[in-house]
Amino acid sequence: MSRNILVALEFQRAPLFAGIAKYAREKGWHLSLEMLPNPSRIPWAWDGDGILTLLVREGTPLLDFLAKVKKPTVNLEGRRLGSPPYPRVLTDTALAAEMAFRHFRDRGFRNFAFYGYEKSVRGEDFSRVVRKAGFDCAVLHEGEGAWSDEKQRVGAWLAELPRPLAVFCWNDYAGASFIDIARGLGHVVPEEISVLAMDNEELVCDCTSIPLSSLRTELEEVGYQGAALLDRMLNGQAAPKKDLLIPPREIVCRASSAVQAPSSPLVKKALAYMQKHLGEPVNIADVLKHCRVSRRGLEKAFRQDLDSSPYEAMLKLRLAQARLLLRDGDDKIAAIASAVGFPDPGHFSTLFKQHHGCSPRDYREKG
Repeated sequence: MSRNILVALEFQRAPLFAGIAKYAREKGWHLSLEMLPNPSRIPWAWDGDGILTLLVREGTPLLDFLAKVKKPTVNLEGRRLGSPPYPRVLTDTALAAEMAFRHFRDRGFRNFAFYGYEKSVRGEDFSRVVRKAGFDCAVLHEGEGAWSDEKQRVGAWLAELPRPLAVFCWNDYAGASFIDIARGLGHVVPEEISVLAMDNEELVCDCTSIPLSSLRTELEEVGYQGAALLDRMLNGQAAPKKDLLIPPREIVCRASSAVQAPSSPLVKKALAYMQKHLGEPVNIADVLKHCRVSRRGLEKAFRQDLDSSPYEAMLKLRLAQARLLLRDGDDKIAAIASAVGFPDPGHFSTLFKQHHGCSPRDYREKG
């Protein structure tokens, strides 16, 4: 039986819709897309089977519509809204916040900020993670006024914050906007202000004045699993009380956060040496010799500045470069292992799988 499913997203999210469309094709669903080009166009006369929505704002006509039609509904990537709240499928924002914080801390940052939507759970989770680690997190919510007004608000906010500063933006559009504003105000990205966003919509990330680093979420999977949940509900399964969380995949590091910001000159010198010799089989003994420091002294400096050991820092640099080569190139695994300082490709593959949960070959195939 072909079902008529309404797609009612407050914001257009192409990857989310791609997942919905994939499931619909598999099941032979008809998708009602009246709201896709214009989210404010509520189809009050619609009378189908179920609804896939994205709810962010309270007191909207869309919420009134959902309450009126009383159809099985799944909320994708939205806030907990509705009475009772509609079941949700969404990115694991708590895990995403941990990943974002770790991305900045691994680069030595101690000053953190969040820029984005006022009701964003992403911002709440990031602030919580930062404060739990013993740091402050400044927050500025996006304004709804003119560009010139927003530029003035951001400028006043940034003037009060210490440097170097790590800013996490709630999505790629906010990240792109923030970079434009910050650079327009004369700030240097990433050396003065490092920027990381979320979702990794490549058309946005690659087209900003400084290519935007972004946490790659699985929005297509969220859309697909949300449609699958709605299908189960339409088949008589009770709506789940707990959210279905989809873990984010990785951070794609581009120029906007490709900088190290440790406070210790010793750590800076060691990291610079590691980065310069990334493709050579250097070890910590080589780093100690270059920096003319004891192992204990280097270990203590890294623990204080980066919350990690020199070995862990070197391994992260090598694996980050390996991910880049796997994603953007077609070299053989052995060649990539050698290019990031691992003469033994078997050892490289073992370490890669330990840290990423899959082999280098599987990582490349997943894209």
